[in-house]
Amino acid sequence: MPTLENPNEAAIVATRRDLPTFSFNPWLLENKAQALEKAALIGRVKDLDSKTLAVRAQGELKRIILLIEKTRKELKEPILEAGRKLDNLCASETLSLDKEFGRVSNLVKEFDDAERRWVLEEERLQREELARIEREKQAELKRIADEQSAREAEARRIQEEAVRKVREAAEAAAKLAAEATTKKLREAALKAQREAQQAAEKASADKAAQDAILSQQAAAAAAQTAAIEEKAGDAAYVASRPVEITKVYGQRTTCDWEITNINDWALAKARPDLVSKINFDMRALKDELKRGVKLPGVEAREVYTAGVKVPPERMAINV
Repeated sequence: MPTLENPNEAAIVATRRDLPTFSFNPWLLENKAQALEKAALIGRVKDLDSKTLAVRAQGELKRIILLIEKTRKELKEPILEAGRKLDNLCASETLSLDKEFGRVSNLVKEFDDAERRWVLEEERLQREELARIEREKQAELKRIADEQSAREAEARRIQEEAVRKVREAAEAAAKLAAEATTKKLREAALKAQREAQQAAEKASADKAAQDAILSQQAAAAAAQTAAIEEKAGDAAYVASRPVEITKVYGQRTTCDWEITNINDWALAKARPDLVSKINFDMRALKDELKRGVKLPGVEAREVYTAGVKVPPERMAINV
């Protein structure tokens, strides 16, 4: 990696690399010691003479302080000027680079924005397709349930009709037996009782057969329901495939919030923690927006910036 120790590999060449070192002249240190000694003798100011001595001591201390400060600025100015020249040199060279970087970044951003709009449209179509699949599934499940309910209702009607006929036959046979006064009438009553018993047995057998058919139909309806659920699930899985924008190795995309408008009073009333005096805490405000918090009085939209991540240089291997 280019360093100051390798001037031929460094991006910027400096004519001199050694920075000066500094120390105080002995006479200044001597003057400093004398000024401190004189100042140390001032223990209390109680009259004009002691005040005069104190002021003189102050003057000597201040003189040395100002001398050091003046010399410090004089010695530091060339270093600062060299730094300013370095900044100006780098700024002039990177100006065209920054301009072109911004132009290319805007082109990438425009492409990414178009793809994000496409992603939003694809996601909207996905939601519509998933809703259609769900509607069709629910309609088919309702049809199966309604058909099964209709079959069960018809079976109950037939069974209730059979029970009614058996009951009426039994009641008629009992009435004949009660009213039989002759042999012929008694024989007719016995025949009616046998027929009523046969009708009851037949109704019981019919009910068992019908119950078995209903059980088979219920199992078939359950199988149909499971098949429909599976088919709808497969269709939903296909329809809900993730949609992403084009990604390129090295690209770094960040998302931030651009505050377009703030209703001062509404925000200050609802979230005083986001307001510092009459200024808004923009960092905290954006943090809240990133967390998905709806802030009263704030209108904002997401703004994406397209940048680039440069991989680190690899060290050369000496063989």
